[in-house]
Amino acid sequence: MIGIMSVGILILSLIVFGSLNTDFSFIDDFISKLGAKGQPNAFLFNLIGFVAVGLLLFIFGWSYGRLKNDRFLSILLSLFGLGFAFTAIPVDLEMENAPVSKAHIVAICLGLAFWMFGLSRMGYNPKLPQRIRHRSNFTAAILMLAMMGFVLGFWSMPITHRLVFGIVFGWTLYTSLELFNRRAA
Repeated sequence: MIGIMSVGILILSLIVFGSLNTDFSFIDDFISKLGAKGQPNAFLFNLIGFVAVGLLLFIFGWSYGRLKNDRFLSILLSLFGLGFAFTAIPVDLEMENAPVSKAHIVAICLGLAFWMFGLSRMGYNPKLPQRIRHRSNFTAAILMLAMMGFVLGFWSMPITHRLVFGIVFGWTLYTSLELFNRRAA
């Protein structure tokens, strides 16, 4: 339920705060703009959309690793959650090189790196069921293709941003639903 809640709260906060900010474009802007310095409701978006979701991801990651009897996986996935929570450091839209802007980007990159290391750990762990290993490897490959699309000029960074969010939170939702359905069965 925690993983499902993290995805639901993120989507709901994006819809609500994106709709409240008349200067925000769901197509052209980075999600971070909703929590950027000087934006309306930035504090609330950072608190709900980044900190609350990040803490839920921390709990989900820790619990998932423990469920799979892999303490290192727990650490990696929970660090992803912390990295996501720290994206609440508001980016400064007027000064790209401001320390807060750099800290925001570092939090995103470190969080995503820990998540990718977690996928790698799952993808090559022979103790895990083959379906989990295959899903982890497939997800990592799709994520890399999404990023390479930007590098090769096939699409813009905002599109890459949405693809990465979709892949990460799609994996979280799918994994959570699988756990939920197995528990109910």
